[in-house]
Amino acid sequence: MNIQIIADNLILSAANRLLIDNKINGALEKLLTHFSPEQKIASVKVEKDKFEKFNINFDMNLPGKVHIYAQVEHFNFESALVDLIEAVEKQIKKYKEN
Repeated sequence: MNIQIIADNLILSAANRLLIDNKINGALEKLLTHFSPEQKIASVKVEKDKFEKFNINFDMNLPGKVHIYAQVEHFNFESALVDLIEAVEKQIKKYKEN
């Protein structure tokens, strides 16, 4: 899966970039096994607001003009990432049921 990571108002460490890549790839590769690599392109935008909360957005288009989008806020980076993955997985499972 190809994930474009965008950081806004913060500098993401290599470890955090790797964490995003590994967690999202691990979770979504299981759900998107029948899609070609060029169909598995997503963007993740990470920003930190003035209250020190992490805002993470996930954006992906799937065949059939289906748009997968999720946004979460959390003070802890890893918790925000887990919540984001859960929200995205729900949408993909719903897409696959149709």
